[in-house]
Amino acid sequence: MSHYPVNLDLKGRRCVIVGGGPIAERKAQMLLDFGAAVGVIAPELTPRLHDLAENGLVEHTAGVYMPGMLDGAFLVIAATDDRETNKAVSSEAQRLGILVNVVDDPELCTFFVPAILRRGDFIISISTSGRSPALARRVREELESRFGPEYGELADLLGELRDEMKARHPDPAERYQVFLRILDSGVLDLLAQGKRNEAIERARKCI
Repeated sequence: MSHYPVNLDLKGRRCVIVGGGPIAERKAQMLLDFGAAVGVIAPELTPRLHDLAENGLVEHTAGVYMPGMLDGAFLVIAATDDRETNKAVSSEAQRLGILVNVVDDPELCTFFVPAILRRGDFIISISTSGRSPALARRVREELESRFGPEYGELADLLGELRDEMKARHPDPAERYQVFLRILDSGVLDLLAQGKRNEAIERARKCI
């Protein structure tokens, strides 16, 4: 079954990872990158996770997972090497109505983590609905050379001009055409060349 793609606002939300190994470390860093309040439940942590906990960037609950530890979580990722523990995490999360992902076990998941290409607020996510993460990663790698940092700068620029465009063009259809004019004006090439001021000036001429 295909899965409905969404983008979640994780800023300040409690996201819990059960497990303290390298996979848990990668998941924690990704959640931190998107502003989540990350908690990690594990008897031991990788050196990187330990440093994050020592610096107050993640909340570490030392010990094995026990029922009741997921209360208040918005999202849970189970990343242990014990399937019974992962099943217990998935079961409790689903009972509480919490989104849950169990690494490498699609049957226990209510969501999948896509392969992500991020350029600031310009984000491309690729998913195979859990069928082949390797394929999703391969596609992401192919896209990395196609979409450079200038796409993130373009998203920022368009965001800065959004209120101005809404004031001058209240009609959504007309405003959409303005966006298209900007995108076809060579602004992206100017940003790729580091000419941000010129890019803004050219974009404003299109409004």
